[in-house]
Amino acid sequence: MRVPRLASTILRVCIPFAVLLVFTAAVDRAYSGIPVSVDGGDVLARRGVTAGQLAAEQSSACPGDLRSAAGHRVLVTGGGRPVLITVNGHLADASERILAGDIVQVFSGADLVEPVVVETRTVEPSESVIGTGPVEHIISDGSAGVATVAIGEVSGEVVTSETVTPAVPRIVRRTPLPGSRVVALTFDDGPWPVQTDTLLDILAEKNVPATFFMLGSRVKAAPEVARRVFESGHLVGNHSFRHRRFDEISEKAMRSEISRANREIEKATGVVPRWFRAPGGHMTAAASAEIARLGMRTALWTVDPADWRDDVAASTVVHNVLEAAHPGAVILLHDGGGEQSQTLEALPSIIDGLRAAGYEFVTLDELPSVRSAW
Repeated sequence: MRVPRLASTILRVCIPFAVLLVFTAAVDRAYSGIPVSVDGGDVLARRGVTAGQLAAEQSSACPGDLRSAAGHRVLVTGGGRPVLITVNGHLADASERILAGDIVQVFSGADLVEPVVVETRTVEPSESVIGTGPVEHIISDGSAGVATVAIGEVSGEVVTSETVTPAVPRIVRRTPLPGSRVVALTFDDGPWPVQTDTLLDILAEKNVPATFFMLGSRVKAAPEVARRVFESGHLVGNHSFRHRRFDEISEKAMRSEISRANREIEKATGVVPRWFRAPGGHMTAAASAEIARLGMRTALWTVDPADWRDDVAASTVVHNVLEAAHPGAVILLHDGGGEQSQTLEALPSIIDGLRAAGYEFVTLDELPSVRSAW
């Protein structure tokens, strides 16, 4: 009877042990790694792992970034497109289960640029102020413009801006009190690109207003320069269309010279000239009548430093102006009609010298009287 008892004991011991072995083998099969290839390297992946989990655990690929539309700086790290995963050559969903022997490739996601929204905005006019003194004259109220603006939806940065209607600047001229010692600088024969621009820069630096008598033909050739003269706060006058002497042409030609110049100046600057200066100062009775009919005023000059002569040095121009200056003087200078480097060189010293002598600068509009006849 002992043998059967021993066998029974052995059976009671061995059967649970066998069950344990089977369970252990099953657990081992469930949790042991499965061989797969990730980005060309062999790894052991967890059984039941998904493509997305495997990419996160075994690959250095990462999602793309969200970047600004303006400067392409990173706004959100990882905010771009997600990683792309292929399993055995096909594009896989992140939830796809990985099997033993699968070949997995993981690619970094592409960067994305933030969306852009387009707005229509009002552009407030700038203000151009020139001259000194307590009296303020508003030459032009200006007007607001319109622009379309593309804005980054996330960053709020302006990407592009396109002008639909340009803003027109508000123009203000400040002048001294009546009775002050004043003079008026006037410039003939422009506008002349580069040359007139340089002269405008000098006047802006010195804060001096002036009057520009423009040729219609020159305005037609350089309307943007004529516009800059007006928007810089200076007074714009008519100097005929082609600089023809009025005492040598017919009355019909004379009227055409005046009217054509007015049209070109108005087209470029938006204003109709109120002042006229005849080429060379050669007025006729018919020209005077035509100017009066148009509601304009004639302006000659009282100081001529001969800056228009090629053989006159800048120092001579300065001397001639300072020597002849007087209260109410209208000083004749030139920004066109040819090369005027001596005028550009002389102008800063003219301004400084006149100020040192106690003069202030105005346009013809602010002078108490202007010579209209010889």
